[in-house]
Amino acid sequence: MKKGTLSVLALVAIATGMLIGVASSSAQAPTPAKETPSSGPAFKHYIACGLSRKAKPATVCPVGSKKGAFFKSLKADVKYTVCVKFPKAEHLCTEKPQEAQQGTLYVNKITSTTPGRHQVTWFVKGKKVGTSVFRVK
Repeated sequence: MKKGTLSVLALVAIATGMLIGVASSSAQAPTPAKETPSSGPAFKHYIACGLSRKAKPATVCPVGSKKGAFFKSLKADVKYTVCVKFPKAEHLCTEKPQEAQQGTLYVNKITSTTPGRHQVTWFVKGKKVGTSVFRVK
């Protein structure tokens, strides 16, 4: 990978510097006996044009906007990795797995200003748990 690529197209792990906490506003009802604990999604992930927890999922972001890859584990504490494939086939991942506490929303800042298609993929224990595509225009 080119030395300058990291400074221009850096994927900055924000989990250690800017943790976005999400508190549950409602109590969970007990799980019915016939419903398995594994039903429903284990993770929530999306891209947004912004870094605040209020940023809404997006598929197109303006070149100059802040862009974030959001991740929340819904069922357990996990370690996750996020990777971005940039328009010119460059690929960048977080250097080491990041801790994600169950129910807490984390964001990884995507600093690319390169127009075109970006693909973001999240991994837990080396297994792909989600992919999102967005465009920078």
